[in-house]
Amino acid sequence: MSEDRENTPLDRIRNAFDRPDDVRPAKDPVTHLYGQRVRLKPKAQALLDATTWAGDLRPCLERPYLVKGWLDQSALSVLYGPSNSGKSFLALDMAHHVAKGRSWGNRRVNKGRVLYIAAEGGGGFSNRVAALDDPEFFVLSVPITLTGTDSAAGPLAEVLQHLAAVGNGSFDLIVIDTMARVMGGRDENAAPDIADLVRNLDLIRRVTGAHVMLVHHTGKDTGRGARGHSSLRAAIDTEIELSRDDLGQITAEVTKQRDGPTGYRFCYHLRQVELGHDQDGDAVTTCLVDPAVPAEAGRAGVSEAARKALSLLERLIETDGEIHRKPQYPGDAGVALDLWREACMNEGALSSSENRDTRKRAFNRCREELETTRAIVVRDALVWRVQ
Repeated sequence: MSEDRENTPLDRIRNAFDRPDDVRPAKDPVTHLYGQRVRLKPKAQALLDATTWAGDLRPCLERPYLVKGWLDQSALSVLYGPSNSGKSFLALDMAHHVAKGRSWGNRRVNKGRVLYIAAEGGGGFSNRVAALDDPEFFVLSVPITLTGTDSAAGPLAEVLQHLAAVGNGSFDLIVIDTMARVMGGRDENAAPDIADLVRNLDLIRRVTGAHVMLVHHTGKDTGRGARGHSSLRAAIDTEIELSRDDLGQITAEVTKQRDGPTGYRFCYHLRQVELGHDQDGDAVTTCLVDPAVPAEAGRAGVSEAARKALSLLERLIETDGEIHRKPQYPGDAGVALDLWREACMNEGALSSSENRDTRKRAFNRCREELETTRAIVVRDALVWRVQ
């Protein structure tokens, strides 16, 4: 044996114990292949193929999206907010824009096929869809379960594959409204049950390649985020939080975006629209998302209806405005409040309702909104536009 061989660590151990025959190397579980790739087992070969030299990596400049900055392709998102914050209306609005390929919230949109799962069902959802402008997406309005042994994830994926085959295109967005209705009695506060839900959603994503959006609720403490176990937030790619102020303006904000910026905001109001009349002749209404636009000079955003009312006021001031000389009045021209009110209450000006009381309420909401945002001043039955 050469001198080098005698000085191996094993030889030194044997010599230290002075019992070289009793010291044997433990069985080595690793097969020394010495660069022979063909001797790697299949799983090891797959890991080897996935191993990349860091210097060979290049930046990924294109990010596939449905709604740029908001919804990425093949991702998982949660849109959540407190009760009466317009969660379903916003999810439906986003789905409608993706299906149409229309820009949403001044963000680019890639057109895609959409399935909206209204797990809560009811006639109210049908009314919401009927109010949209020529909707072009599929609706599944039945209770389904996406957890446990009764999970419908597999059958749902099969249906989506069938629709893709007969309709010349796979699905790009699947909205599930709401998460609570697809839990199948499982506990949304338990980590194993949330993990089970996420596994089923991942199955749908893998099979379809679609973005899956969950509509969800906040808990009793709205400051703690979405209701349920925190593992849900860890599993999702995108989180959109809704909040509503005292004036009814709702703000949607991206509060989590995996590998992307957060802080994008979309402000809107829910605008009531009339669909027709019931058997007693009473109006049947629903709501549409009415984007708020930033007002000038840093004022808060106002609704589309309020903008129309403001435009009417500006035209009246141009044609009928007068300067009223009192110290407490603005120095610019104003008009009588009644004149502005009547112009706004004309059918179709702010509301398409035939009911005058409904049109009056629409005007009052707009007036309150414009006063709150300091776009107008009202004093002694006169109104001025704040420049």
